[in-house]
Amino acid sequence: MDLLQKTSESNMKSQLLVFLSLFCFWTVISEQMPKSMNAEEGLPEDVLRMIAQADIRSINDLEDLLGIEAKDSPGSRPKYKIGYSRTKSAGCKTRVVSVEVPRYKVDPTSAGFFLWPSCVEIERCSGCCNTKTYKCIPSLANYRPFQIAKLTYRYGRKELTMHTVTIREHLSCNCTELATLHQPRFPPKYYRQSTDN
Repeated sequence: MDLLQKTSESNMKSQLLVFLSLFCFWTVISEQMPKSMNAEEGLPEDVLRMIAQADIRSINDLEDLLGIEAKDSPGSRPKYKIGYSRTKSAGCKTRVVSVEVPRYKVDPTSAGFFLWPSCVEIERCSGCCNTKTYKCIPSLANYRPFQIAKLTYRYGRKELTMHTVTIREHLSCNCTELATLHQPRFPPKYYRQSTDN
């Protein structure tokens, strides 16, 4: 019985040693691996910063900025150069978008009413920045007033009232480095999406 017990203890010790060795190996290897994996990590930080802050509207602009000429990828023989003058960047700027009028701004105490218009057009920042480390955000905004009609039905009578609702409008935008913006504590799926009203 003692021999069997010694053998099982020996096996447990050897398994524990193997586990600890693998754990130590993984810890050393994982510290040497890059912390963030993204498609742009092979580029130097100064090049990424230069690209992010440049006004690139075409592939020609990118070629001029970098001082190099774009080459076709191996094995592809396009009949014409795609996008040299045809591709447009959806750069960071204000664009007209449709925004739903927040019902709580008209009457936070009731739900039984009809609004017209239920949506309004307003300028909002949208578009891409040149790198993933920058985000298009408003640099200047104000609240724009809208006249909204509220229709209610009380005691068998229709009642139409006018209300002024202010909705946030973006006046100008810029690409801002994500590191300078507030970093959330939890991943975005934990937060309710804002309508920015």
